[in-house]
Amino acid sequence: MRNSRPMILLFPLVCFLSSIISILCEPNTLGVCNEKEKHALLRFKQALSVPNNRLSSWSMDEDCCRREAVRCSNVSRRVVELHLGNPYDTDYEFYINFTLGGEISPALLELEFLSYLNLSWNNFGGRSIPSFLGSMGSLRSLDLSYAGFGGVVPHQLGNLSTLSHLDLGDNNGLYVENLHWISHLSFLKYLGLGSVDLHREVHWLESVSIIPSLSELYLSGCRLDRNMVSSLGYANFTSLTFLDLSENNFNQEIPNWLFNLTSLAILSLSDNQFKGQISESIGQLKYLESLDLDLNSFHGPIPTSIGSLSSLRYLLLDENLLINGTLPTSLGLLSNLEYLRVGGTSLTGNISEVHFTTLSKLKVLAVYETSLSFHVNSNWTPPFQLEFLEANSCKLGPKFPAWLKTQNSLFYLDLSNSGIMDTTPKWFWKWASSIQQIHLSDNQISGDLSQVVLNITILDLSSNCFSGRLPRLSSNVVVLNIANNSFSGQISPLICRKTNERSKLEVLDISNNALSGELSNCWMHWPSLTHINLGSNNLSGEIPNSMGSLVALNALSLHNNSLYGDIPSSLGNCKVLRLINLSDNRFLGIIPRWIVERTTLTVIHLRSNKFTGDIPRKICQLSSLTVLNLANNSLSGTIPKCLNNISSMAAGPVEGDFNVLEADYDY
Repeated sequence: MRNSRPMILLFPLVCFLSSIISILCEPNTLGVCNEKEKHALLRFKQALSVPNNRLSSWSMDEDCCRREAVRCSNVSRRVVELHLGNPYDTDYEFYINFTLGGEISPALLELEFLSYLNLSWNNFGGRSIPSFLGSMGSLRSLDLSYAGFGGVVPHQLGNLSTLSHLDLGDNNGLYVENLHWISHLSFLKYLGLGSVDLHREVHWLESVSIIPSLSELYLSGCRLDRNMVSSLGYANFTSLTFLDLSENNFNQEIPNWLFNLTSLAILSLSDNQFKGQISESIGQLKYLESLDLDLNSFHGPIPTSIGSLSSLRYLLLDENLLINGTLPTSLGLLSNLEYLRVGGTSLTGNISEVHFTTLSKLKVLAVYETSLSFHVNSNWTPPFQLEFLEANSCKLGPKFPAWLKTQNSLFYLDLSNSGIMDTTPKWFWKWASSIQQIHLSDNQISGDLSQVVLNITILDLSSNCFSGRLPRLSSNVVVLNIANNSFSGQISPLICRKTNERSKLEVLDISNNALSGELSNCWMHWPSLTHINLGSNNLSGEIPNSMGSLVALNALSLHNNSLYGDIPSSLGNCKVLRLINLSDNRFLGIIPRWIVERTTLTVIHLRSNKFTGDIPRKICQLSSLTVLNLANNSLSGTIPKCLNNISSMAAGPVEGDFNVLEADYDY
């Protein structure tokens, strides 16, 4: 009987704990939400512009804790979180249909226990951030990023003394008068002020550096400059792990205080006009995982101390034209490195196996537009599996790099202008069929592709020595540029070959080859074509009517061939045509009416043909016209004076400048 009293006392405690666990695990068994907060949420919704019935569950009949985007406490049933960020921030079509706007109602103040408020990726039309948000003392997280707010950031936000997450980044013209208020947020861990104009606040660094808990700081595109940091030699960021100062205008050497931030894991200083040498002190940041210094004006060598950053995964030094010297072999020690970008610099010397000794995790390598040369053994097997290789204007030749055969994860390959003077190996085209983009232009690569079926989404083989008949295409090819080669034969085997799947081909450039024969009447099989360039071949015959089925066509270049006859009226179906170049052929008849009525046209090049009749006055309605060349025809009558009114032609190209006539391919 001595133990019965403790057991009697223990039983109620067990029952109490059991009921609490039941409440926490079965929130649906609790009562409905607070009546006052239900009405406050409805008033908040009424002030918003809500598209597509997005908040349809917000009604008087619905328990507000069951409403879309509302989270309540499991115990008190008071509203604690509002998740109203646009859920479709990466899909523009859906984003538009789910974007909130309108006013932010003070009814939010009645949500006394609200700790989380997310209104990101909406559009409040440049309205100011409501100052009353600074009175919501329970807030721990406030996300107003990408929400279209404008005007001055209210200093009342400094009253949110328990705030740990504040993101005001990437809005519509937000600015601060000063940042003194930010120092009151002593529990702040995350501060996002990207694209907020801070240029009025000279002492921004002092204000943010005294927040002891701050671990992530985003100040990209804040109009910061050298006059705003020069007076401070030390910054007391004791917990900072992420610092983004990109897209400002510091125009100075990297300040020494940055090298004291030894807890940093992510550092981005890109696009800032930083100058001077990159200090060897960078090696003190031993926990760095990402270092982004691209798009600056650094000069001198890459510091060898970078090789001691054993945690480094991303190293971006590209587009610093004055960085010179050789590539440090110490980079080969970075066993965790995944991204290495040093293109657009003045680096010289050799790249050898030593540079990649332990880089088994490397996925992205960008050494483009440098004077570096690959010198590796012909049977070298790299330790990595690249996904992205950008080595244009970097010497890999004269032999075709055999080590590429070992890379089975590539989706992007650019070896253009890399000094290759070789025949494509037998293994290449089968190996390449899984790669999405390949650029091999401006080399001296040869080979016969007549038996090859190309399956590459974007392929640029222009300005090489390929020959033989045209290759075959799978339906996956979107861009094919094989201009400036020695392909011969007719075009019909390419365009008249039917496939079971709809072709995705948008760009076809076979200009400056030795094709012959007629254009063939099979263009209806290529409905996605937007750009066709067959200029400077030996093509003959008339333009087939089926070209008029290409309703998405933006640019048609058939210049410098032996084509003849009238321009078919079916081309008038090409309603979005911007460029037509039929020069140096034997076309005849009058200038078609549809040409002078096609207001989308910016370039009309019909010189050196046999056109007759007048220049139609309606041509003056083409207000976007920049090039009109009708020279060397048999036209008669007067030149319409109204052509002087087309201002876009005032700065047209000089005679013989064909480059401006080629439409951009955007690939």
